[in-house]
Amino acid sequence: MPRFKFTTTSLSRHLTAPQSGAQTVVWDTETRGLGAYCGKTGVASFFVHCRVAGRQRKTTLGRVNEIAIADARAKAAEIMLAASQGRDVEEERAATARSRLSLADAFAEYTSALQRKEASPRTLSLNEHNWRKMLAPYGTRDLRTLTRREVRAWHESWGQIGPTAANQGARLLRAIYNYADRKLADDLPTSPCVAVEFFKERGTRRVLSWDELPGWWDKVVTLGNPVRRVYWKLLLLSGLRMSDAATIRWEDVRGNVLRRPNPKGGRGRAFDLPLTLQLRTVFAEAREAAERLHQGSPWVFPAESACGHVTNMRELKAFPGVWPHDLRRTYATACAEAGIDPYTIKLLLNHALDRSDVTSLYVRPSAGHVAAAAQKVADFLETKVQGTSSPRSVVSLGAFDMHEASAA
Repeated sequence: MPRFKFTTTSLSRHLTAPQSGAQTVVWDTETRGLGAYCGKTGVASFFVHCRVAGRQRKTTLGRVNEIAIADARAKAAEIMLAASQGRDVEEERAATARSRLSLADAFAEYTSALQRKEASPRTLSLNEHNWRKMLAPYGTRDLRTLTRREVRAWHESWGQIGPTAANQGARLLRAIYNYADRKLADDLPTSPCVAVEFFKERGTRRVLSWDELPGWWDKVVTLGNPVRRVYWKLLLLSGLRMSDAATIRWEDVRGNVLRRPNPKGGRGRAFDLPLTLQLRTVFAEAREAAERLHQGSPWVFPAESACGHVTNMRELKAFPGVWPHDLRRTYATACAEAGIDPYTIKLLLNHALDRSDVTSLYVRPSAGHVAAAAQKVADFLETKVQGTSSPRSVVSLGAFDMHEASAA
C-alpha cells in the first residue's frame, strides 16, 4: 500500500477508484496511523488505524473532500494518543451518545407516560401546542447542558407571547425535566427551571353576582343560535368545565345521570353528574336544536367545526365580559350559598380530593345524597335567574318549561 505525505495533489493522484479489489488504500507518512481509502464508487475517506488493549480499531474520520488534511491529522493524533493510554475514543463517544438525553426524547417519553395514565386529550393537546410554540426549537439539546441562565432567558422571551403562555411553557419544561430525572436518567443536575420567576397572570376569577344573573340569562335566551343558547344554559345549571360540556355525546346522557368519561385529569377522573329537573329540560331543548340544525349528529352541541361540536365558546356581542369558566365559579358559589357541604361540592365539580385532609378520603356520599344536593343547587339557581326568593312552578328556558318537561 502506497505511503506518502498527504497533500491535495498527492491524494488526487494516488487515491483513485480501484481497478480491481474492493478499495484503494494509502497511508500518510507524517501522522502515524492516518490513512485514506477510496471505494469503487470513487468516494474517498480518511481513517485512523490503531490498537487499543490488544484489539484492532479502525475509525473513519470523514470524507476527503469534506475535511481538511490538517484536521484529519489532528483527529488521528488525538485518537492515537488516547490509544497509547489504553482509552478507546470511539467507545467513549458511543457511551456518551447512549447516555445523552435530548429534550425532544424526554418530551416523547413524558407524553407516553401521560397517555399510559390516560391523561385527558385536552392536556395532551395543550402540551403539544406549547411544545411546538416554545420548546421544539431546543429539542436537540441534551438535558444535561441546559443552564439556569438560558432557561430563565427563554421564559422571559416567551413572555412576549403572553405571561400565561410563557408560564405554561416553563411548567411544561419543568414537568419534562422532573420526569426525566425520576425515570430516565441517573445523573441529571438540579432542574434549571428553579431559576424561572413566573409572570403574574391576570386571572379575574369572576363570579356573576345574583343581581347580574337575571340580565345575563335574558341575553342567553335571545341568542340566535339555539345550540349555543342551550350550551350556555347547561354551563350555569351543571357547573361543568367548558370542554366537558362541549364534548357531551347523546350516549353520555344515561337515565338519571350525565356521564363524563374523560374529564380534566383523564379517564381515571370519570364521573356521573346527576340530572336535575332543570338539566332534563336543557337536554330536551338541546335535542330539538340539534335535530333541527345537525340531524343525526352524535354530539349534544353539534357545530360546523373540524371536531363536529362547539368550540371556543364566547359571545363577544351578547355578553363579552363573561367566560364559560365564570359560570362554573358561579355554580360553585351557588353550591356554598345553598348550604351544600364542601365534600359534596367537590363531587359535583369533580375536583380532586385534598389528600392532606384525611376526612375527605373517608367521606363517601351516596348517589342519592349527591343527586338531592344537585337538585337543591339547581333550584337555588332558578330563584336567582328569576330574581325571586323561591322557585316558581314553571321557568321558561326558551323552548320548554322545566317542570312541565319533567312531568311529561
